[in-house]
Amino acid sequence: MTNPYGQPQQPYGQQPQQPGYGPPSGGMPAPYGQPAPYGQPPSGGFGAPGYGMPGGGGDINAIKDYKGWAIGCIFLCWILAIFAIMKSNEVQTYKMQGNYMMAEQASKTTKTLCLIASIIGGLGCLFAIAWIIIAIVAASSVSYCSGYYC
Repeated sequence: MTNPYGQPQQPYGQQPQQPGYGPPSGGMPAPYGQPAPYGQPPSGGFGAPGYGMPGGGGDINAIKDYKGWAIGCIFLCWILAIFAIMKSNEVQTYKMQGNYMMAEQASKTTKTLCLIASIIGGLGCLFAIAWIIIAIVAASSVSYCSGYYC
């Protein structure tokens, strides 16, 4: 059977073979995300050990988002805590997208913001306690006199 252009027509479901094209030699690689059979390295891109994830690979679900710490920092330094919560949300977004490097970077930024907020909040609490102690000592050393009788 021929088509209107005079070329032979293939049966339904078959593609014409062109020179240089066809299935790859050496077998089909494992699909993305599937573990390789025992004894064989995973067939990921870029040669990374984590199924083709750039940046060293690894389990993307192992990246911490530090959301609990970021929320707790609201009571210590609320300005930094807001940015830490936003970065923590970015970690979740990048993890859902499968973007390993950006999720790792946002996680490190969240951890740094939480650490700075905790240090500032801790120093603020120490300063407040010291101020209260100084105020109590100063108030106890003041004598109250009324009129001529002291």
